[in-house]
Amino acid sequence: GSAVAFSPMMSMETGRRQIVQAGVAAAVAAPLLRANPAAAGMDKSGRAPVITIFDHRGCQRGGPNKEYTGAKASGQDDEMLVKVQSVKITASDARAAAQLAETISLKAKGIDGTYTGKA
Repeated sequence: GSAVAFSPMMSMETGRRQIVQAGVAAAVAAPLLRANPAAAGMDKSGRAPVITIFDHRGCQRGGPNKEYTGAKASGQDDEMLVKVQSVKITASDARAAAQLAETISLKAKGIDGTYTGKA
């Protein structure tokens, strides 16, 4: 995996939405930065990008920052990080069944009306 510092000319109004958008953009761009050319075949490695966003601006964490070990920016950017890793995702029938049961059991009102359980 790799860790990339987040510092795209931050404004004071930068919110979590912009940080997430930057993380997604980094994940999309990461495969394009590989040295090998793109292949048309299907990737069966089971690997997927995992994006972790660290934003602890103003938070007293109780210890030194261990996520990022690169050069400091000497500003609020030192308290933010977007980490993109390529991780092997293992399939779990038990986890899939639990997720399906949780999804089916939702009775909350959605954006398109009350959930009825009918397609």
